[in-house]
This record gives sequence, structure tokens and C-alpha cells, in this order.
Amino acid sequence: MLSIRHPNRSHLRFALAALLVASLLFVSVSAEPQIAPKQPAPVILSGNDIGFQLEDRNGGNAVGTFVVRIDGQWVPAVSAPKVIKPLLEK
Repeated sequence: MLSIRHPNRSHLRFALAALLVASLLFVSVSAEPQIAPKQPAPVILSGNDIGFQLEDRNGGNAVGTFVVRIDGQWVPAVSAPKVIKPLLEK
């Protein structure tokens, strides 16, 4: 009578574990990283302490914000409200 050799259960477990590790390595290597794209540094057209932060172009017009340098940092310039007094008061 021929005896059929049954594989040892430890060999079967080892083969399944190796297959699992190999599949996990394949997935981790082939997956693309989920990294947010970096924002480009703003373009500032400037003199020493005053500039214009270019954000876009609208045809031939530049679109952006006026900025000033305070303590080495560029910050948006905000116009102060002006009170217009009449030149001639009656």
C-alpha cells in the first residue's frame, strides 16, 4: 500500500505567514504616498520695506496684496481710514 505523505502543519503555517509578509511588502512598496503638495513660496516684488505680493494675473494686470516688512517678516498692509476735511469751510 502506498502511503501519502501529508505536509506538516508547521510547514503550512510558515508558508502562509511568508505569503502574508510578501503581500504586505508588495502593497507597501507599490502604494503611492499620501502627501499634500507644498504651497509655493509667495512672489513678492519689493523695495527694502514695501512690496507687492503677486497672487495671480488677470490678463495684463497683476493681482495681489501690498505688503510691508516688519521685523523681517512680510505682512499685509492695511490702509488707514482717511477723514477728508473740506478745504473751505463756511
